[in-house]
Amino acid sequence: MHVVSGASGQVGSAVAKTLLTNGEPVTGVVRDAAKASDLKRNGMSIAQADLFDASALQKAFQGADTVFLLTPENPASNDVLGDVKAILKNYRDAIHASGIQKIVGLSSIGAQHASGTGNLEMSYLLEHAFHDLPVQQIFIRATYYYSNWMPYISTVQQQGILPTFFPVDLKIPMGSPVDTGTFIAEIMMKDIPEQKKIYELTGTLYSSADVASVLGNIFHRKVTAQPIPKNQWSETLQQAGFTRDAAHNLIKMTEAVIDGRTLPEQKETDMIKLPASLEEYFQLTLHEPALNK
Repeated sequence: MHVVSGASGQVGSAVAKTLLTNGEPVTGVVRDAAKASDLKRNGMSIAQADLFDASALQKAFQGADTVFLLTPENPASNDVLGDVKAILKNYRDAIHASGIQKIVGLSSIGAQHASGTGNLEMSYLLEHAFHDLPVQQIFIRATYYYSNWMPYISTVQQQGILPTFFPVDLKIPMGSPVDTGTFIAEIMMKDIPEQKKIYELTGTLYSSADVASVLGNIFHRKVTAQPIPKNQWSETLQQAGFTRDAAHNLIKMTEAVIDGRTLPEQKETDMIKLPASLEEYFQLTLHEPALNK
């Protein structure tokens, strides 16, 4: 049996859906069971548990062979890295108390750096949390998600502006979270001989200006990428609901991306190119007709 943490999220739900489509038994760990109702109708068992609840996690992991783990970003956290360490301890205890033989963890490109990268340090901690446990460990370093642009859609539609923390012409690899989840599920089902394995997912290079152009085509209007001045980053994030610490860690990660410190390690890792284009992702997510090419 497979256990999928965060099964109601964008990556976790894609993992669970792919496993279920292939006839695999799946238990999804969620805080709100209602958010996973569609997957439940498709055959997924539900384990309602908070990742900070050690006993609930141990119960959810019982009887599983493989588990998908993630360290969710929480804009409301006052101690981002401290919370991640607490979650990882609970994962360790649940794995130790269960019969799990294989961990597949959702990491990030840039996880090779122990410090100075903000939110990406969460992935470093994940990749090093289970080194002394006798279980197979596979980590998927995901690229920048197309879905990170979704919070700006209403601004794009109403004002023709795409706010961005990046220089408008900076191109970075981007990919679909759905493709990421599908790949993870395939790895969970696959027999991999290595005791520890790291995959680095890459995608298509896009700049903020490219994203604005794609959205302009979709909404049939001119869309301009507009950089948010650096001295306004923290205030902008806090106005959007981020705590001071959550804003700090997101800013450190953004700075690391801009400075080129989050490139794939390409050292004893396998590189995988995700297939979906930005246009395809937005067409699917926004339910728009296919673009003329």
